[in-house]
Amino acid sequence: MKAPSRIANPFPGLRPFETEEYLLFFGREGQSDELLARLGRTRFLAVVGTSGSGKSSLVRAGLLPSLRGGLMREAGSGWRVALMRPGSDPVGNLAAALAERGVLAEAGGGLEGAEAEAVVEATLRGGSLGLVEAARQARLAAHENLLVVVDQFEELFRFRAVRAAGADTSDDAAAFVKLLLEAAQQRELPV
Repeated sequence: MKAPSRIANPFPGLRPFETEEYLLFFGREGQSDELLARLGRTRFLAVVGTSGSGKSSLVRAGLLPSLRGGLMREAGSGWRVALMRPGSDPVGNLAAALAERGVLAEAGGGLEGAEAEAVVEATLRGGSLGLVEAARQARLAAHENLLVVVDQFEELFRFRAVRAAGADTSDDAAAFVKLLLEAAQQRELPV
């Protein structure tokens, strides 16, 4: 007698779809196309909706595969993606995401792990164009773009009380937002 084969559930449940699960993510193609169009026009994009409405899935399994597939023709298909959550240390968490291999690890000065993160964080904290400077230090190739995806952006506000307890980090949320906005407004590097 043949043992019954196990059928795996293709849906992730309460967690968001991941980029590699894009084949299972369908029905929101029009929304993915709209995200691509808006990102191409503005270089800064906010995906807003109620909790549990699939914002993270739309970005991870809709937008990111479309970008890497070259559907934003003017930008090409070379994308380095820093996917992060701000938490209670938005600049530090951004540095950790940028220092990952395949993102902007080169900006870490050839170091690895926490040391590379510290170098990237120092670059970010060097001024409002710190994100642009980190991309410059990583020496993006001519066909490469950097996309920073900030999932759970609202954590910047939720952890305000936590940050208030430590005086040194009270301005981190504002500095973090300024890094993102300045990087989107400049035209020297494709960030």
